[in-house]
Amino acid sequence: MQFTNQPTALSEMAERQYVPYTQEDYDFIAELTAECEPRHHVPSRTLISESLREFWRDSPTIARLNEAYSFPWSSPIGKLDQHELAMLMDEVTQRMHVHSEHYIRHRDMYCMLALAMNTLRLQAPSFRPQPPIPWRAEDRTPEHMLIQRDRIVIDCHWLHCTKSKVRATEDAWRGIVNSQLELKTEQIEKFASTKISNDYRAESIFNLNDFQQAQMAALRGKSMQKAFKDLGAMVTDATGARTAARFRKIERAIGQWCSSQARFEKFYDKYRAYALATELLSSTTLAQVAQLAGFILGEPPLSDSAARQTIKTLIGRILKTPVT
Repeated sequence: MQFTNQPTALSEMAERQYVPYTQEDYDFIAELTAECEPRHHVPSRTLISESLREFWRDSPTIARLNEAYSFPWSSPIGKLDQHELAMLMDEVTQRMHVHSEHYIRHRDMYCMLALAMNTLRLQAPSFRPQPPIPWRAEDRTPEHMLIQRDRIVIDCHWLHCTKSKVRATEDAWRGIVNSQLELKTEQIEKFASTKISNDYRAESIFNLNDFQQAQMAALRGKSMQKAFKDLGAMVTDATGARTAARFRKIERAIGQWCSSQARFEKFYDKYRAYALATELLSSTTLAQVAQLAGFILGEPPLSDSAARQTIKTLIGRILKTPVT
C-alpha cells in the first residue's frame, strides 16, 4: 500500500462538519434527559452521557469512520528527530485536553506523528501523550472508539518497527506484525476494528509478555492494565486512611534526592524511568529494564554496566528507606 501525507476524504468532511459542544449544549441535553422526571430531579452523568451518545450516533461522519474503519497511513514526515516529534505530539494532545478540541480535528496529524515516532524506535506508544479516553464506559462516545482503534494500529506498527517477536495464535491474524514481511495494513485495520477485548488481543491472540505489553498504549492484558492504573491510584491502608500511590512516593523520593545537589537535578528523568520500568516489570532481566527505561525516555538504552550502576544508586542511595 502506498502511504501518503494527504488527509482522507472522511477526515476533511469531519473537519468541515464538526462543531464542538458548548456549555449551552450540555445544559440543553441535561434538560432533555430530565423532561420525564420529577421537577426536582437532577439528571445523572450517566443520563447525560447516554444522550451525548445518541447525538454522536446520529453523526454521519463518526458513524462512517467507525463502520468503514481505515487508518490514515502516512509516510515519515521530513527529517524530524525524536525531540521535535515529541514536542509536536505534546502540542497536539494538549489541544485535545486543554482546549477540549476533539480527536477528529487532529487525527491525521496525531497518527502521522505516531507512525514517525514508531520508525525511530525510541519512545514506545505507552509513554507518549495520549488523546483522552474516559475511564467510565458510560462517558465514552463513538469518537473514543475511533481513538482506541487507532491506538491498536499504532501498537501493531510499533511491534513491526521494533522487530518484536509476536506469534499470533489465530490464523486470521498470523504474521500481521511480522517484521520479516511487508506491513499488512488492511489486516491490521481489520484486527483493530474487530470486536475483541484488548486483554484477549494482547494475551490470547498475540501472547505478548509483560515487557511487550508495557510498551503498548492499547494492547495490554488485565494485569498490565492494572499495573499502569495503580501507578497513580490512591491506596487505602489497613486503618482505612487514604494515601498516595506507591509510585508517587518513589517519584517524590527521587525528586528530593535529585534536588539535594544541583549536579543531580539533570538525572531525575533517568532515575524515574528506571524506577517506572522496575515497577511495571515484575520479573525481568537487566537488559529489559534498561531497554524499557530507554523506551520511556525516548533514548537508546544504557549499557549493562551503566544500567547496573543506575539501579544500584536508585536502590542503595535514593530509595534506601523501603517505599510501602
